[in-house]
Amino acid sequence: MISKSIIGTIIKDQLKEFEGLKDTVPRTVFSKMISYQGSSAVVIKGVRRCGKSTLLKQLITTQHPKDFWYFNFDDERLTGFTSDDFQSLIETLFEIFGKKKYICLDEIQNIPGWELFINRMLRQGYSVFITGSNARLLSRELGTHLTGRHTDIELYPFSFSEYLNAHNIKIPTKGIYSTEEKALLSKHFKKYLVQGGMPEAIVFSNEAILTQVVNDILQRDIVNRYNIRKPLELKTVLKFLITNTANPITYRSIRNNFKIQSANTIQKYIEYAEETYLIFTVRRYEKKLKKFDKNPKKVYCVDNGIITKTSPATHELQGALLENLVALHLKRLGKEFYYYKGRNDVECDFVVPNEKQVLQVCYQLREDNKEREIKSLLEALDLLSVKKGFMLTLDQEDKIVRKNKYIIIQPVWQWLLENDANIQIL
Repeated sequence: MISKSIIGTIIKDQLKEFEGLKDTVPRTVFSKMISYQGSSAVVIKGVRRCGKSTLLKQLITTQHPKDFWYFNFDDERLTGFTSDDFQSLIETLFEIFGKKKYICLDEIQNIPGWELFINRMLRQGYSVFITGSNARLLSRELGTHLTGRHTDIELYPFSFSEYLNAHNIKIPTKGIYSTEEKALLSKHFKKYLVQGGMPEAIVFSNEAILTQVVNDILQRDIVNRYNIRKPLELKTVLKFLITNTANPITYRSIRNNFKIQSANTIQKYIEYAEETYLIFTVRRYEKKLKKFDKNPKKVYCVDNGIITKTSPATHELQGALLENLVALHLKRLGKEFYYYKGRNDVECDFVVPNEKQVLQVCYQLREDNKEREIKSLLEALDLLSVKKGFMLTLDQEDKIVRKNKYIIIQPVWQWLLENDANIQIL
């Protein structure tokens, strides 16, 4: 048991830190949050330091500035906190601040039995907002004990439009760009391509946060939580995954590459990295469900800045960085998407079957690659019986008609801006 006096000290220290969070950039999901009128808990999930607490502060200070409690469970002083301490926490909050309507809880998944506490708060009429950076720990308990009583929001690092807002760049009307606007947007996009969108790295020029995030995920979220016996081995695999963004991976190839005895160990390492939102994998599209899990998956990273900070050869990753931004934005939009590989190693980067979308990413179309890229896109269009597809590049624009199909060649920055309005609460 943790004493009330210690809990009280932590509450006051944390509130001061929370109030000191600098208001940065309005997030795209903010309007969805303030319009939500349900009685379930709102759960904000995402990688460490992507802005979850700041988003929480933006909501509270805008809507309920004097009517909330705040507590962060990601605090070393709370080592040994158990479900038995929740009652002491509530009593201490009452004693310090009196009754409030809104409860804001950061990283509560660290405490076993937290979902029963949240259920009790909901039954008592509180509005509860939760943040968390471990998808499995949140989803398991939410699905078991809070079915129908939670609304999920996944938060990612800044989108390109949020990046522009952080730099006070006005975003033009969709689809209508002057020559000057194109030049300005292209210039900023090339920086975004390399810098990524982690808020502290962008707003406060704190690039050290990129290394710190990876180290914290490695040590605090994986090694400590799952008692990893070979942390250096885990670190090597995570670095390999990040630097191989946009490439297909198999457990066997990684095992052989690093001489790790068990493919099951590799599988666990990848699952842990996905649970903490550091990476995500994309499956190959197959019409037969039984083939889905037999093919290599492609791996992507949650932030381009983390990739460039991890890899010493950024100049060789330009195409992968461009593809990673598209994959990340599809995740941000909540799309269910795959990659396609057909005959003669023909490969299309992204197919979105439910919406009949086909996207191919090519850093620069040249004479020596143009026909191959077009052929890959056309085959994927045939697969989904779609008439129009997109070829996304760094800065090229054009329209091509082949075999009664339309191919829109478009800069990635333009596609990102024109597909930035449909982010929804999950």
